[in-house]
Amino acid sequence: MIRRIKSHNLLNGIKFSIAEFAFIALVVAPFAIYYVTHNNILYATISVGIMFNCLTTVAFGLGQFLRKEHDIDLRRVFNKDERERIERENPRLMVDTFIIVVTALLPFVMFIWALYELLLMNKKHN
Repeated sequence: MIRRIKSHNLLNGIKFSIAEFAFIALVVAPFAIYYVTHNNILYATISVGIMFNCLTTVAFGLGQFLRKEHDIDLRRVFNKDERERIERENPRLMVDTFIIVVTALLPFVMFIWALYELLLMNKKHN
């Protein structure tokens, strides 16, 4: 999952990915607050879970941004020929994007998956 998120950020522009997923988290936040304050546990869990998933992508994006990782120029993201070239050079891009979209919408799935990978990597390094 971490590889998918980082690749997605690089191939779509780190700043764009941060903004995209931060925006989704901000849109969902009022619903989360409403459901939490009205003791609707199911909807609160769903909305908070989606926020955690989105913020997972934001966190990795911020790390990439701070490390000044080389990503695609945002102007190239919206160029049809450039997008086609990127898709040809990265045949898993559409599958990875689909997985990111689905796991972002399933409460806590992306967050838990990425956390698991982080913990697994820490065990391997110790």
